[in-house]
Amino acid sequence: MKKKLKIFLLILLIVLLATAGTLLYFFKFKTYDVADEEVAKIIEDPYTIEMPDGTTITVDANGEVVESVEPTLPPVTEGTSSEGTSTDGSEVKGTSTDGSKGEGTSSGDKAPSSTTGESNTTETTPKPTVSTIKQKYVPTLENLQSQADSKLNTLVGHAKKEYSDKKASGESISYGYFYNKYVGAANGLEARTDAVFAGVIKGVEKDLVANGYDKSYAQNLIDDYNAKKKARKDSLLNKAMGL
Repeated sequence: MKKKLKIFLLILLIVLLATAGTLLYFFKFKTYDVADEEVAKIIEDPYTIEMPDGTTITVDANGEVVESVEPTLPPVTEGTSSEGTSTDGSEVKGTSTDGSKGEGTSSGDKAPSSTTGESNTTETTPKPTVSTIKQKYVPTLENLQSQADSKLNTLVGHAKKEYSDKKASGESISYGYFYNKYVGAANGLEARTDAVFAGVIKGVEKDLVANGYDKSYAQNLIDDYNAKKKARKDSLLNKAMGL
């Protein structure tokens, strides 16, 4: 019993860490029927990641990154009069918001502006720093990590359940089958997560360049993502082993 459990945990280790190395024939070359509708749903369940500018990033069924932007309506200016033309071609005079009739101008009886040389001053928005630009994307990256954690946990849970079900029904346990099935699923899920992350980083780099900075300032976000990805796998492995 304990021996079989250890072997299964070894399979989970391979799934979670996707380690490369010399494997036995039945792990590497033999083909298995690993089609599983539930696993496919876990992998293809789309990410929905909202960027700071309102753009939504997701991955379609083919693994392609798709960006979409919600349409915005033009701002409505209140308190201005309007004139138009009716459908029969006659001129229609607008009515201002205070109920008075407009006569073709919206300035009313206001005196003309002074031209004494004085000019209006406009406030300029200070240039954002590299730190503030990257900080905008922290909630987006945290959301991506949370969704990735949930999907990977679900995949591992499905692997455990399938193993338990097969064992309870008296079926023989093929560890080559488990390896091929769940390594492929884990790699597919990781590839989709990486694709979404690349879309987020593309937005960060674009934001940096637009503000006069080199896009290489986004590198530490990439390094942090890779470190957290490894930590996530290690954490799930520890849970599986009951450490």
